[in-house]
Amino acid sequence: MMKKIYLRFFTFVMAALFTCAALAGCVSERPKIGPPPEVVIGSSGLAVWNEVGSALYYVYVIDGGAEQVTDGLSVQLSDGQSLKVKAVSGRAGYDDSDFSATQTYHAAQVDPDHAHSDVNGDGICDVGGESVNMTLAFYGVNDLHGRFKDSGSQPGVDEFTTYMKTQYADTAQEEILLSSGDMWQGTAESSLNRGQLMTEWMNDMGFVSMTLGNHEFDWGPDVLTPNSELAAFPFLGINVTYNGRKPDYCKASTVVERGGVKIGVIGAIGDCLSSISGEFQSGLSFATGTSLTALVKTEAVRLRTEEECDFIVYSIHDGGSGFSSSGVSSVANADMAWYDTALSDGYVDLVFEAHTHQKYILQDEFGIYHMQGGGENSGVSCAEVSFNTVTKDYTVTPRMLGTNVYANSKLEDDPVVEELFGKYFQDDDPYAVLGSTSAKRDDKTILNQVAKLYYEKGLEQWKDYQIACGGGYLNVRSPKNLKAGEVSYADLFALLPFDNDIVLGRVKGSDLVKFLGRTSYHIYTTVKAAEVDNAKDYYIIVDSYTSSYKWNNITEIDRIKGLYARDLLADFIRAGNWAR
Repeated sequence: MMKKIYLRFFTFVMAALFTCAALAGCVSERPKIGPPPEVVIGSSGLAVWNEVGSALYYVYVIDGGAEQVTDGLSVQLSDGQSLKVKAVSGRAGYDDSDFSATQTYHAAQVDPDHAHSDVNGDGICDVGGESVNMTLAFYGVNDLHGRFKDSGSQPGVDEFTTYMKTQYADTAQEEILLSSGDMWQGTAESSLNRGQLMTEWMNDMGFVSMTLGNHEFDWGPDVLTPNSELAAFPFLGINVTYNGRKPDYCKASTVVERGGVKIGVIGAIGDCLSSISGEFQSGLSFATGTSLTALVKTEAVRLRTEEECDFIVYSIHDGGSGFSSSGVSSVANADMAWYDTALSDGYVDLVFEAHTHQKYILQDEFGIYHMQGGGENSGVSCAEVSFNTVTKDYTVTPRMLGTNVYANSKLEDDPVVEELFGKYFQDDDPYAVLGSTSAKRDDKTILNQVAKLYYEKGLEQWKDYQIACGGGYLNVRSPKNLKAGEVSYADLFALLPFDNDIVLGRVKGSDLVKFLGRTSYHIYTTVKAAEVDNAKDYYIIVDSYTSSYKWNNITEIDRIKGLYARDLLADFIRAGNWAR
């Protein structure tokens, strides 16, 4: 009897406990999958809402009717219809979201000055129905080297000027034109005025910036300040210092705005100091490696936070080699040793490169494009960026423009090119014929002749010295030869553009032996290495670039200022030596 009473009591207690637990479960709610979807109705009546994480699908109700199901993020409404939406949970232990607040579509009530919204990121404003995507067209010019006038071997900038002004007239996009350096030095029309003609042309073209290249320093830093004052755009060089201080002719970055998008451009020069004549290296320094990376990262963060930039371009006068291609190549970070790809990890969005005269489009492991358009007006880098002005998302479409696009005969010459040329060359035309050559002269023939002309000029100028040889580190630029026929000073300038003075130097015999043995040098000599007395002093005729190369151990005795290799060759051709 007691056992039955005990069992009945135990059953009663357990039933009571289960009832309390059930009641407690009714009072204590499970967490919801998330907040209600945020609904926005556009001018066309399309209602869109944001995606709720872990939602299986969405339930919506129009005008208080039956619940309907969709796995999409939008519903089309008619004028006057109302809508509410909830997310259905697909996550164990979580309930559906609450319904959103009811929204009603009124076709005639869209404010023309409304704030744009793009909840689903499709590039269409949720409120007004218009596109919120902006197309930014970046054009990168590198290593133009003063190719201003048309020549027999390559185009000038007359058609390119017309092409770019046509692009500016296209209201469907916003253009940004920039340079990654080496714009001035290389031709008579630019070098004879120390880049001023090219700078004025760049003003007319609307360049937003020019990164300094190594050849911008070919005439010494004193030339840079007046050119920077002439330019309507900044010179960039975040890592350039002169005597330990930031020079007044360049800055770290610039900011431009196109269509409401703020764009930051950071400029830097690579490890190029050794390619500048030694006499102009004193006091000049370019931070490289991790030091340069730190500078660029800091500036990129500043541009995004303080300047509120939406997109950042890195324009660097440095680049890779062996990648020449008109298509896109994916490249491992380790194969881009000239560039710290850590900058691509959220710091910069697009890279324009230079210096190596390569033509390529590379994409690093972070998805960032690196572009270089060849050199000496053989190509232009172009990147079209579709930028969502609401979400700040973007896509980049890179392409390489060839001369068939921007320098073809169907484009009319822009008159500003001839006007600028006439301004700087009113009386003395460097394209006037000074002589002729009866046959094509290749680079070796030209440089061997220059070495001999150095020697002969030394004999004429310094009669009291017994001169052993002439020449040194000589090189010709594109087109690297003289075609048979008429020759102008401009032709010779293109081949030998460097303003290196003729120098009388003294060397020890032991250093002369090394000098004569340099395979990259072109030398006309009257002594053989085996005949040289190592302890004796010898006199040689070189140029100031060769004499300032410290490993040659040349002591300068005297120099002829303002007389260069091309001038000696011009006199040689003017005298008719190659015409027969």
